[in-house]
Amino acid sequence: MIGVTVMQENTSRGVATDFDGNFTLEIEAGSTLTFSYVGYLTERIEDVTETDALHIVMKPDATNLDEVVVIGYGEQTKQTLVGSVSSVKGEDILQTGSVSTISEALQGQSPGMTIINSNGKPGADAGEIFIRGKSTWRNASPLFLVDGVERDVNNIDPNEIETISVLKDAASTAVYGVRGANGVILVTTKTGKLSDPVFNFSANLGIKQPTKTPKKADYLTAMRAYNEAAFNDRNYDQLIPRSTIDAWTEHYDERGPYNPYFPEIDWYDELIGTGFEQTYNLNVRGGGNKIKYFASLGYRDDGDIFQTEKNPDYDPSYRLRKYNWRTNLDFDITATTKFSVRFSGNYRVRNQPAYRISNGVEDGYGQAQFYERIYYAPQNLFPITHPDGYPGDASDGEGNLLVYLNEGGQRTYQYFQGFYDAQLDQKLDFITKGLSFNASINYSSLSNYSKQILRDGVQGAFSGLNIIRYYRRYDYSLPTVDEQGNVSYPLIEELRWPDNQAQEGPVNGSLPNLYGYNRRLNYRFQLEYRRRFNDHNLNVTALMLRQNDVWRNGYPARREEWIGRLSYNYKERYMIEASGNYSGTEKFAPGLRFGFFPAIGGAWVISEEPFAKKLAGNWLDFLKVNYSYGEVGNDRTDSFQYVQTYDSAGDVRFGYETPTGYGPRYMEGAIANPNATWEKSTQQNLKISADLIEKVSFELDMYKSDREDILMQRRTVPTFVGYSDLPDANIGRTKSHGYELTLGWNDRIGSDFRYNVSFGTSFTENRVVFRDDPAMMDRYLKDAGKPIDWKSLPIAGGYYQSLDDIYNGPGQNHGSGLSNLVPGDILYVDYNGDGVSDNNDRVPMKDVEAYPLRTYNLRLGFNWKNLGFNALLYGVTNTGYTVPDLLFYDFAGGFVQAQPDVLTRWTPETADTAEKPALHLVNNHNSTNSTLLYRDGSYLRLKNIEINYAFKGRVLESLGLKQLQLYANGNNVLTWSKLDIPVDPETSGAGVYPVLKRYNFGLRVTF
Repeated sequence: MIGVTVMQENTSRGVATDFDGNFTLEIEAGSTLTFSYVGYLTERIEDVTETDALHIVMKPDATNLDEVVVIGYGEQTKQTLVGSVSSVKGEDILQTGSVSTISEALQGQSPGMTIINSNGKPGADAGEIFIRGKSTWRNASPLFLVDGVERDVNNIDPNEIETISVLKDAASTAVYGVRGANGVILVTTKTGKLSDPVFNFSANLGIKQPTKTPKKADYLTAMRAYNEAAFNDRNYDQLIPRSTIDAWTEHYDERGPYNPYFPEIDWYDELIGTGFEQTYNLNVRGGGNKIKYFASLGYRDDGDIFQTEKNPDYDPSYRLRKYNWRTNLDFDITATTKFSVRFSGNYRVRNQPAYRISNGVEDGYGQAQFYERIYYAPQNLFPITHPDGYPGDASDGEGNLLVYLNEGGQRTYQYFQGFYDAQLDQKLDFITKGLSFNASINYSSLSNYSKQILRDGVQGAFSGLNIIRYYRRYDYSLPTVDEQGNVSYPLIEELRWPDNQAQEGPVNGSLPNLYGYNRRLNYRFQLEYRRRFNDHNLNVTALMLRQNDVWRNGYPARREEWIGRLSYNYKERYMIEASGNYSGTEKFAPGLRFGFFPAIGGAWVISEEPFAKKLAGNWLDFLKVNYSYGEVGNDRTDSFQYVQTYDSAGDVRFGYETPTGYGPRYMEGAIANPNATWEKSTQQNLKISADLIEKVSFELDMYKSDREDILMQRRTVPTFVGYSDLPDANIGRTKSHGYELTLGWNDRIGSDFRYNVSFGTSFTENRVVFRDDPAMMDRYLKDAGKPIDWKSLPIAGGYYQSLDDIYNGPGQNHGSGLSNLVPGDILYVDYNGDGVSDNNDRVPMKDVEAYPLRTYNLRLGFNWKNLGFNALLYGVTNTGYTVPDLLFYDFAGGFVQAQPDVLTRWTPETADTAEKPALHLVNNHNSTNSTLLYRDGSYLRLKNIEINYAFKGRVLESLGLKQLQLYANGNNVLTWSKLDIPVDPETSGAGVYPVLKRYNFGLRVTF
């Protein structure tokens, strides 16, 4: 075995085994050696002489009870852990298919952690994370820390990560006080270890594609359906002439993207193809008795699925280039003093086309609109390029997506993150044995720059882009056939865009503009007392930390925390732990800035009881019960709400015939809220853990949370108060509960084949307890008793079958009067029976759409000699999805194109089988979001899969290599869903960069 740590007991002298498991270590005769490796029992050999040739057999640790678990400001073992904490190993992150962000890689890795990846744009594809669902309708994101410091985790190179701990209950998060209510994610990076330098190099090349591909009905079907819709709307002037339909029918096989008379452009095929990505990392790890080190350099080039064309002046492609670096150094200055420094960071350059972004930020107006046009831009109205070389366009000048993608210019965003840490660890055994002191200072610097190369007109409407293009319409009733048999048609309309006088000019560039900046200074002082008294183990921690933030164009932000934790166990059988955090922040008024957040927990390792060992025999390896109770907070809200503001506008005029204005006029702004405070969450957790027959593992968490003081806008302010814009108040309340279950099986067949299977699932449910509902509001319209982010929709009760149904049914207030309805339109139910179907008849849907209530995963893996395999299936249930109008109804944007299921619409002949309402060119009535569009949003993915083969042996050694591993893996490889729509089930609609599946090939080399 390579990498086994061999130490001379009670010294810092040690080495690591080489490729063949060999080692050489100079020791004194009679010394004791220990042999340790993650996942294996520690072996101990006493009274070793200088001439002994040792043959050590490492035994797998089926229970991993001594496995170290990183918790807030400390470490515990699996056996002594009191809180609810799950861990993800860095090596598991590396096998997730070369995703761009850590949040993407974490999806499906830990029950109770829900991650929604709804965007695939390079550099903007971080997932939204919830721990144990949502307990607030405000910011529900967890707290992220890297090596104990609040920092961004998404842009860390996965090769730098040792472990990731997910802290879920109050016993584990109370030490974070007012920041801990939404859970905490701790990332621990790799550090040096006692060994010769070990270099690791990895290279990854990958391709990526959208997980879904849209389809349309053929154009002949679309034209006939369009005429049917125009007839239903009585818009007879919009009927497509018979001559046009006949001409298209006769020449349909001649259609194509460059045919001026019979154009057909598959925009998805023209715009989107296969993207490429590449990732490289080189790191080194090792150390001696005085210094231990880990250093890493990484590079990622995340390419584009959009088939952009590079211009001599600019590159409009979507692309991310990311550079990562890290150096972690630990200096053993003396036997009792250690000094550590950490330097890390990343530099990213993100590029994208320059389509309209109007509000000065990265994802402003124009981005979603561009993506949506992929699904409804006209396919048969104009060619990509006319025979004279000019681009084609629609009559509104906004149809040619290739022009907007390639010709508008580029926008470039540059991001820098630098992290600098220093830490001193000092043992104070000379005062009392087991006492130690720790001090650290951490500095973070973040800056964002933007620059553009833009063509005139790209900032306004799409039609204003200064590229000459033409819309041309032909008369299909007057074909002309030349001597060669070629058919042409007379031109009856021509429009020039952006206007008749415009001439194309040069593009304009800008210098980098600083639009985001933050620097953060943390410092911390910590005392720890860890002592064993025979069978009694005591650990006491006390620390103080401060954090100062400075933002661009903002006030500094400060927080201070005083933290304590006491842990005690007897024979590692009975555990009790108490912790507390006294948090302070300047966000709130003086006198209301500090709060205390306590928690208490206990655990009982039943399997250590003599009676359990007697009753269970050899089949029970481990059985433990944990319980915790505590209070944590959430202060993610606007600062300085307690400050009264004043506004100025205009003037005050005095005088009658010749009034004079005096100003400026000052007026009272929004009323201050001097009592604003943080949310409080009271949490309970019960956990049962078991390991059986050295093969089976079991974990069950059951939890409950009650949250109060949620800041919200009042909804029951009487008019006689005289002020409509009252400040928010801490009056909201919610409750939630759920469970998490993990089952695992690890075994071997023979000496070479090891395999593992694990299944995990979690379910969370929440309810709004109070959200200031009006007293006389109908119960089904109130927030109380509903899930957070619940959705209400009118009930689609079927289709009108006749005009009698329309005029004898309830009134309809859904965008169209009864006179505009026809048989086949949707009959919306009058739920409250007042004679009219309107917004008061919206009823709550079964499941929310913002997040799933249940997630599950199935992990499979095996190792056979040098061959390895692992796969992760991930799925969600208990979530809804409302199909966007754009993906359900036909003739979006007024263009002649239809969905593939257009023939399932209502007609008198299909009245009993219709799946869609009658066709309309404008769906004011039918396009109301209703239960007709509401779907089951459940899905199942083959989330990750990898197969690898490791080459070992003397040939590699002769090349100076210890190991060479080749692998192929994938991410989002397969998706099964009940949604028959052309976008991924994790997205909220068509207005986003498509979610991607990835296929990768690479190598990992150790030397």
